[in-house]
Amino acid sequence: MAARVSTIWFVDNNDVRAELSLYPQPDQAAALAIAQRLHPGKEFESLGPHPLSIAATVQPGYLFIGTYENISVVASAELSACLPSELPESWLLSPHAPLTFLVSSSPDRAQGSFAIWENGQLRRSFSALPIDIVENIGIPQTWELPYWSGKHPLRYPPGILPDPQALPFHPQQFAEAANAEWLGFRYTGAPHEGDLDKTQILLWGFKIHQKSEAPKATVPTTEQPEQAEQAQQARPKPPAPEPVEIPLSAPTPVPPAKPVAVAPEPDPPITELKAREPKPPTPVAPEPPRPDFTDAPEVPRAPIPEAPTPEAPTPEPKKRSRLARYFGFH
Repeated sequence: MAARVSTIWFVDNNDVRAELSLYPQPDQAAALAIAQRLHPGKEFESLGPHPLSIAATVQPGYLFIGTYENISVVASAELSACLPSELPESWLLSPHAPLTFLVSSSPDRAQGSFAIWENGQLRRSFSALPIDIVENIGIPQTWELPYWSGKHPLRYPPGILPDPQALPFHPQQFAEAANAEWLGFRYTGAPHEGDLDKTQILLWGFKIHQKSEAPKATVPTTEQPEQAEQAQQARPKPPAPEPVEIPLSAPTPVPPAKPVAVAPEPDPPITELKAREPKPPTPVAPEPPRPDFTDAPEVPRAPIPEAPTPEAPTPEPKKRSRLARYFGFH
């Protein structure tokens, strides 16, 4: 299990896989309430929803919370800072919840841890390094048998001899198996048949701030509008301004305008229209006599020569008209 994981689950349902398979949306207001309960006196900046595959690798100063109908999950780096049995009571948000699961994996130390509480009582806790068991409380569960029997041994590079104190399994792989058994999915490796998609399980993210720090952004809840309205009603209202009577001055009488006599304009004189005298008719010059050319001999016209065509045959002589013969043209 090479992934960094630091989560704790509070389950009020025996069938965790069935509820998570619906991939419900996280409740933002409930997530903020859990954050304020875990870190009283702090301010929280909302980061929006994030998939569990990213939220589980939480870094210090951040918090990811998912609250659903019967399941709640918190991802915090503080869960990997101590042994499961030493977890502060403030982290047991539901001390009487039927089941509480803790899964932690630290790649930098190659340490894997897991624990289970039933009705607030620690039943099983395990935390180990590859060559050292740090904590082993309670009776091993049935799913642990293949690991203790050596069916998942550690793998060493060629030329490296195994440590005589090495465990028959890797602690991170052991914690991965606990997560798959209780919650129905794995963080590393190829998913098995029926595994849930961890990228579809959403948690609400927060950044933790001190009260003295400048950034301050809280997630709005359904109660804030009512509180704002009550605070608005509780504020003293400024006194209304009293009306001031302004005396009205009497209007100044305007004297009536005096009529002005206007002299009537004289009508223009009427002139009688004189009848127009008829103009004398304009004399027309007689047309000169036209010469009579009926008896004049007809003037012969010279024939228009045609352009010679090189290959055209010699034209036959044209017949002369009577007029040409009259003037002696043969």
